[in-house]
Amino acid sequence: MSNKIIFHSQKFKFQGIDIPEFQLEKGKLIRLCIPNFDENGRSLVHQFRCDLLHHLAENIPNAKLITGFQENKLISLFNAITVENYIMRNLGIDKNKVIDIAKALQIKPKEKVKNLILGQQKALMIKCNFEKYTTLVFDYYGVGALACENLEQIVDTEISKGKSGIVLDRLEYNSNEETNQNITQIKIL
Repeated sequence: MSNKIIFHSQKFKFQGIDIPEFQLEKGKLIRLCIPNFDENGRSLVHQFRCDLLHHLAENIPNAKLITGFQENKLISLFNAITVENYIMRNLGIDKNKVIDIAKALQIKPKEKVKNLILGQQKALMIKCNFEKYTTLVFDYYGVGALACENLEQIVDTEISKGKSGIVLDRLEYNSNEETNQNITQIKIL
């Protein structure tokens, strides 16, 4: 029995970089591994990554783009949002469910989101958005090794529930083989 196809992309060129053909299916994750620089020494880390994420999110039906956590600096100075408030605002759920989600993320509910390390912030945003959407587009850039393991466990759990996504990751930090059979690694060279 084959999985439901969510999105099929033909091979395409994006800002001079060849992106191979791929197919995203329900319950699967595509990991696009991108080098730091192209053959001409142009950085593929910042603007290219953001542009590609936006491009993918715009072209995949019903996909939600996950970007970095942002909070109004003036408001955060006086009343920074807590993990508990972030989850309640985004999901509209009761406090018991909020505590369960925070516990699963290994984050204290009263912790200020702005004080979390980047990996915890991304895990929080990805978990909350997987609660609302079935397909996410996001990246692992800036996440340390230990936080990345936790983040990948969260993503693996959601993928096993039938959710799907495309993640951009740095080529030099990836193993040769995926340990999860529901993840397809595509190396952009």
